[in-house]
Amino acid sequence: MVASFLTDPARARSRSLAAAILCAALSGCGFGLLMPLVALNLDAMTGSAILVGTNAAAAALSTMVATPFIPGLLARANARWAIIVSLLVTGLGILAFPVFRDVTFWFLARFGIGIAVTVVFVASETWINQLAKPEKRASLLAVYATVLSAGFGSGGVVLALLGSEGWAPWIAGAAIYFLGVIPILILKGPEIERPHAHETGLKSMLRAGMLAPAAMLAGLLFGGLETGFFALVPVYAERLGMGVTAIGLLVTTGALGALCLQIPVGHMADRIGRARMLALIAGAAAIIPLVMAAAGDRLTLMFPLVFLYVGAASAFYTVGLALMGERVPPGTLATANAAFIFAYGLGSLVGPPVSGMAMDGFDPWGLMIAFSAIAALYFIALVRRPAAPRH
Repeated sequence: MVASFLTDPARARSRSLAAAILCAALSGCGFGLLMPLVALNLDAMTGSAILVGTNAAAAALSTMVATPFIPGLLARANARWAIIVSLLVTGLGILAFPVFRDVTFWFLARFGIGIAVTVVFVASETWINQLAKPEKRASLLAVYATVLSAGFGSGGVVLALLGSEGWAPWIAGAAIYFLGVIPILILKGPEIERPHAHETGLKSMLRAGMLAPAAMLAGLLFGGLETGFFALVPVYAERLGMGVTAIGLLVTTGALGALCLQIPVGHMADRIGRARMLALIAGAAAIIPLVMAAAGDRLTLMFPLVFLYVGAASAFYTVGLALMGERVPPGTLATANAAFIFAYGLGSLVGPPVSGMAMDGFDPWGLMIAFSAIAALYFIALVRRPAAPRH
């Protein structure tokens, strides 16, 4: 059975899809381990929350710096080998952290690893979108998002098992990325369609993004709302008087919502249309935070609301990617995907400070008002915009 899957020409497309999804899942697991591992060790080294937060921002900044150049890389280099080299660089970079316990080096290493991981995600998502059947695009990307979310979550499990001290967690993190090389090497099938050689830089990304502006805005919203939720909802809950256990369970409930709702939302998007599904998601993301504000500290209401809200907000990414694949020609897809991830990184940088200012201005309900207003603006933009052609 395994031998047949590896050699059957009729299953070549499935092999390439499996390679891209497995590689992304392992990268997600490694990233889910690396983020808290670096934070805990950096806090132990410096005792500075500002340095920990700034180091995390270096990863987001590297995403925005790298994305304009990735389409050009994929146009000139073999995409499989670009992914493999990026995975190996990431694994070796992780092993360098415990060797060079220096704050400046850790900033540089985090930035460099962020660039390499961005190459992996842009290439993998482009590959999946190109291979997706048009009528099942959102469903396939929902499977990808679900597997990726599971990967992120399993990174936390690895941290819980190995702890944050000593060499063991760093070796595990590197090994996870090294394992990601295996499916890329052995699962042979259709390759990534190379973007046009001239499609590199911010101008090309802007042109590609304008082919699917609703999708790009979905990526922007997802970055702002997802990062804002996980960064600020614990503070919001604390200001309402919730205990640490309840706060931790709320965050876990949100992560479960992102994990469980992607596939049903993807199936629905394929049935009713991706643009219409984005409008429904935006409507839900505008209403649910207001209901959460009214629920106050009543956990019996907050748990299901948080589950639904994070599940809806996470679907901005899944359905946004599907809409982009629908609206953008295959030869431009890598550039558009880079623009999408750039938009996500921009949202991650801008969204939390804006939401935090709203919470400080109208403590604590301003956070929910900000979440609601952002989604409502997107909803209005969607319903007023004329339909765009499909490719």
